[in-house]
Amino acid sequence: MTIGEQSPQMVSLTDAAEQLGVHYMTAYRYVRTGRMHAVKQQGQWRVAQSELATILDEGTATRRAPGQEGSAGSARQQMVEPFIARLTASDVNGAWALVNDALASGATPSAVHAQLIAPAMCSIGERWATGQLTIAAEHRATAVVQQIVGRMSPMFRHPGRRRGTVVVGATAGDQHTLVSAMVADQLADRNFVVVDLGGNTPTESFIEAANDCDDLVGIAVSAMTNLVLASAREQVIELRAALQTTYLVVSGAAFDEASRRDFTDLVDAIASPERGVADIFDQHHERTRSGKLHT
Repeated sequence: MTIGEQSPQMVSLTDAAEQLGVHYMTAYRYVRTGRMHAVKQQGQWRVAQSELATILDEGTATRRAPGQEGSAGSARQQMVEPFIARLTASDVNGAWALVNDALASGATPSAVHAQLIAPAMCSIGERWATGQLTIAAEHRATAVVQQIVGRMSPMFRHPGRRRGTVVVGATAGDQHTLVSAMVADQLADRNFVVVDLGGNTPTESFIEAANDCDDLVGIAVSAMTNLVLASAREQVIELRAALQTTYLVVSGAAFDEASRRDFTDLVDAIASPERGVADIFDQHHERTRSGKLHT
């Protein structure tokens, strides 16, 4: 075999990228992050055809055929199961590589949150609740996602004029910090300043943080399990009494159609899959700004 030729079983990185339907630099990132094994021969990266077949079989390639640009969301849905596998295996590099795949295919950081991370974590929670996953696997996945969300956080911070401050946190008794972190990033993506109080936030902390803001837009309280709904309602009552004119939003998996009725008269809005926290504050800010402009 002469120099420049390649074995039928080995292809160049350029050819590998073409077969995977990704940019050359994306294929190179696969190699650097360990997602795709390659060897250097005569100064050039070579990839085994069997390695490409494995990646393609996982359904994680981000190829878009001409005229199929609208299939991006569907492609990310196909990435959810491989993403879950990497999360539960504590494979930080593999999970991060999939996030990079989605970003390289044109997904915004917000879309990665909504179409990859959130569905994966919801599915993991359901599988744990039904006994399909152990609590150890659920904890491993959560630990990896926290690292992923932390890495992504700077992607949501943009230059430009700030639109006021939103205070976010999980209700007292709810230890979930991941939800408030993701909500904080989504709000930062809309150029809000965010004070993230994290999990298990006492009423006094919400009130103090709100009173410390000169440009407060509102407060977002999250609750992820039915176990904290009763205490969340008491906390919302306390917040409403102490901050009567403050815009108050609740969000989280605990708020199904039935439980929402217990909060409707206490808060200004309840987030849903169709209308997230960032959308709610976006619209509230625009309404407030429009009202000020007309006074």
